[in-house]
Amino acid sequence: MDNLITLNVGGTTFLTSMSTLKKYPETRLGRLTTSSQEYVVGKDLYFFDRSSDLFSRILDFYRNDEIHLPANCCSQLIQKELDYWEIPYSDIPECCRSAILKKETDLKTVHKLKLSTEVPSAFDGNNKCANGILRKIWLFVDEPLSSQPAKCYNFAYCLIVILSVLMELLFTSPDFRIPFESTDNVTMTQNIDFLKDMNNPKFIFFLTTEMELWWYIVDDCLLVFFTLEFCTRFATAPSKITFAKNWLNILDIVLDVSMWFRFVVRQFGFTILLKYQILLEINQFCYASISFRMFRITRLSKQSDGLKILLTSIRESIKELVLLFLTILMLAVFFANIIFFAEMTESTTFPSSFEGIWWSVITMTTVGYGDHYPKSVLGKCVGGCCAVCGVIIIAMPIAIIATNFNTFYSRMQDIRNFENRVKKINRE
Repeated sequence: MDNLITLNVGGTTFLTSMSTLKKYPETRLGRLTTSSQEYVVGKDLYFFDRSSDLFSRILDFYRNDEIHLPANCCSQLIQKELDYWEIPYSDIPECCRSAILKKETDLKTVHKLKLSTEVPSAFDGNNKCANGILRKIWLFVDEPLSSQPAKCYNFAYCLIVILSVLMELLFTSPDFRIPFESTDNVTMTQNIDFLKDMNNPKFIFFLTTEMELWWYIVDDCLLVFFTLEFCTRFATAPSKITFAKNWLNILDIVLDVSMWFRFVVRQFGFTILLKYQILLEINQFCYASISFRMFRITRLSKQSDGLKILLTSIRESIKELVLLFLTILMLAVFFANIIFFAEMTESTTFPSSFEGIWWSVITMTTVGYGDHYPKSVLGKCVGGCCAVCGVIIIAMPIAIIATNFNTFYSRMQDIRNFENRVKKINRE
């Protein structure tokens, strides 16, 4: 065979014909000539300094017009080899695509986990305070994995957050409230236009009682702590812009401002709320916003892999969650109209479709408060269909979210086990 050529790939010799390679002249092997830079004149062969493990599969592409790749090979290595030999990625047959795509998905999963679990550097080397007191303070208050004292501080911070949430729960408990010593406040609150129904026992309870002195002392101490903690982190933050974009820091600003507003109102007396209704509404918003204090506990994610994986899984499942909410909304509107007309003969049920929307959401989520329910036979059939559709619709996205969590968790376990093995080898 006059067109027989020798290819040396990484020290391994391969024999093939030039006519076979010329089937795809747009590839690297299809353009080979004796003037190519890979041609070795004295030995009459072509040398390529590449791995020979996959080259037999590359030659099969020219022989069979398809490139079948091993399932146990890294997808990045396959892509690099295909790019080097200039073989189109689209020529991979269907039977081999799933394995490659799975490996690429695994690589993306690992990359996302590293982004969500890595501890960012507090200061770069060009910062004049990189080795100074600011760096130490920042690492102490915002990087719990930087040292053992930082871990202890972060744990204490979480306990304080739990205490602050408990304080708000005690604020609404009758066991911790005492009557006002004077009835002047009760008389003044009767002039508040916002509270029209004075027969409401909740209004009367909160307008005639107050917390004990120790509660206000602890609340003021929490106010000082959270304010100083936020100011310290802001003053030592390496990037003020990045600091301001973090949603937890924005939440801290809202909570601190709410606590300071409550403190100022308490110092001036609640009579200031009588003059301006907007202040009364702001005061109520400030009391309600304190409920978001519990979200501060998410700082544990910096030292808890489980919480990091949970947050990452939710973030990666946003599309599924949006799809779930949109599907529930569409079905809720659909069944609301159906149940309204199905119950047309019943005068005591579903006066409008808006009550039907509430009923359909509660039915699809299998809560079933029982405040609205169909009475006619046709309405009960519609209710049964609504319940079955709700179970099916909710089950599918939840399964996807659970799969994402399981995938991230198993990959995180692999990463941690590999890191521990490397540390063990380095110690030995």
